[in-house]
Amino acid sequence: MMYVIGRPEPDHRSGCIYWSGAVTIDPDAVAGATMLIGEAVNRHSVLVLTDADIARGLALWLNTSPALKRPALAPLWRAMPIPAEFGSAA
Repeated sequence: MMYVIGRPEPDHRSGCIYWSGAVTIDPDAVAGATMLIGEAVNRHSVLVLTDADIARGLALWLNTSPALKRPALAPLWRAMPIPAEFGSAA
C-alpha cells in the first residue's frame, strides 16, 4: 500500500492539500529560523511513501514540530492511503 501526507483544505479546489516532502527555511528576526511546509502543486510533486509507520510519523512531525510554521487553526496533516486501484498513477 502507498501513502501520501495530506490535510483537508475546504477552500482548495480538491478539498485537500498534499505535502511535497519539502521544507524550506524561513529566516525571522524575532523567532530565528522556522521551516515552511512545501505543498504539492501537482500530482507529480506529491511525496508517496510505501511504509504506513513512516507516513504516520511524518504526519505527526508536521503537526507537532516547533520548528515548522503552520497556522494555529489549520487542519492536521495525516497519512492517507492511496487505494490500490490507483497504483502509481495517483
